[in-house]
Amino acid sequence: MLYIKALHIIFVVTWFAGLFYIVRLFIYHTEAEQRSEPEKSILQSQFRLMEKRLWYGITWPSAVLTMIFGIW
Repeated sequence: MLYIKALHIIFVVTWFAGLFYIVRLFIYHTEAEQRSEPEKSILQSQFRLMEKRLWYGITWPSAVLTMIFGIW
């Protein structure tokens, strides 16, 4: 049962790391709006892709697995 607790803690740390990093990506995304046009569109599309991958690939699955291993 100790490995279940270890997995729970690992996924909690991963979940919160994703939450802290997505805020930083939102700030970078907002700062990219002040750039000139070719650079602005490139940066915004890149940050949008990074935010999507972070949220759906790391943060959301970590939250679900945290709940599963926490309830177990």
